[in-house]
Amino acid sequence: MGRPDARTADELLQKAALREAAGDLAGAIALCEDAIRADGGEPRAHYMRGSYLLRLGRHAEARESLGKAIEIKPGYAEAHVNLGIALFQDGRASEAAAAFRRAIRHGPALPNAHLALGNALFALGDPSGAAASYEEAARLEPAYAKAHEYAADAYLALGDLEMARRHEARLSALDAAAAGALRERIGRLGG
Repeated sequence: MGRPDARTADELLQKAALREAAGDLAGAIALCEDAIRADGGEPRAHYMRGSYLLRLGRHAEARESLGKAIEIKPGYAEAHVNLGIALFQDGRASEAAAAFRRAIRHGPALPNAHLALGNALFALGDPSGAAASYEEAARLEPAYAKAHEYAADAYLALGDLEMARRHEARLSALDAAAAGALRERIGRLGG
């Protein structure tokens, strides 16, 4: 017997993406499951299913699908990121940090992986490591408002008002409302 119809799986995944864009996550998941039945070796089908499940808060199922995507394609950086997010949202910050580090190893230019690692490190009580991760996310994508906001918060936790202000200034050009709220936090801490 030949290889399953990869073209059919790809077409199903394109339809799943359209369903997701229309807000129909249940329909998108069903199409991903059809794609998995058509070609279970397609890591993108498992990744997309896991990502949609994650958005629905179905973390155990998401971890299973994302783990399968990684099993098929160990270097799938985006799958490692979403696996880490599922773990983090379940309160498993240490495991999440490990997943984010794997994502960065496979996709060092993914700003969201660095931001997510920063969040995990901050939750683990490492604001210095978090600041470094947020800095890298901001370096990779200078217009990444959350990277600047979170970096400033990490620097505030470290007592470094100068660096917090530097990120607040960058944030003000990107997101005035977030910058205003950050300015208030800096003000409360003596800045």
